[in-house]
Amino acid sequence: MTEQKTEQLRLRRINLKIWAAIIVLGLAALMSYFLLDEHVFSWLCRHHSKWYKNNWLQAFTLLGKGWVLIWLLLCWMWATGRQRPALVAILVLLLVLPAVVSLKGIVQRPRPEDVEDVIKSDTEERNAFVRSWSFPSGDTAAVFAVATALASFVRWPWGLTFFTVASSIGILRLAVLAHYPSDVCAGAAIGMLISWLASQITSRCRLPEPSGFNWYRAIAAIGVIVIPLLLGLFEGINQLLIFLKTYGVLVLVIYIAARVGAHLKKLQNHGSCDH
Repeated sequence: MTEQKTEQLRLRRINLKIWAAIIVLGLAALMSYFLLDEHVFSWLCRHHSKWYKNNWLQAFTLLGKGWVLIWLLLCWMWATGRQRPALVAILVLLLVLPAVVSLKGIVQRPRPEDVEDVIKSDTEERNAFVRSWSFPSGDTAAVFAVATALASFVRWPWGLTFFTVASSIGILRLAVLAHYPSDVCAGAAIGMLISWLASQITSRCRLPEPSGFNWYRAIAAIGVIVIPLLLGLFEGINQLLIFLKTYGVLVLVIYIAARVGAHLKKLQNHGSCDH
């Protein structure tokens, strides 16, 4: 009973932190829209460079893409056998996508890079330069949604790492003139809000336990193989090689960490039985 109360208290604290972050990010998005966006845009236009044009940094920015996040979550589920956290995070990603796309279509705010092209071309035909809409940041929403969904399943150092990575993705989207500060803050708030709502719903649902053959891990293994193949088919072999070169290392680290953790847990259980 004491352990259950401790877990409930921990989840309550996490929820309070999430809501505090959502409120702060929402206010930051509002203030940025009126006070900060244009100043940051002007400064970045004057100091814009191509420092981000390298394979490793571009691979890191792929963490904002939903298919990469789903692939990593499937890798985690296959390596650790923890299906619930991965499935909850994947569900959250599927809910974030239509929300972000709908808001982009309603607001129809041009990206900073498109505005810069308009300024350089000395024309007022803005729509001719619009490649996609800016508000809110979909990449930021996706990574913050996943970080929030996983926060209640992992220890705080991992949670801090997830949110640090999510914040870095948001900053990079800002630095490459893909978004304004208000886009990034709003994307983070939306991702966290949708993730919290989905987590509250899924916490009342029980996944059927696999009996005998583990279909969850089998499906995860299929996804781990199929997603890179689709990348090579639609984006080309070069993109596939870059993806495998960068994220192959990350997946290997995840697998080794999972095996070491399982081995240490087994040793701990044997030690407690001996006593």
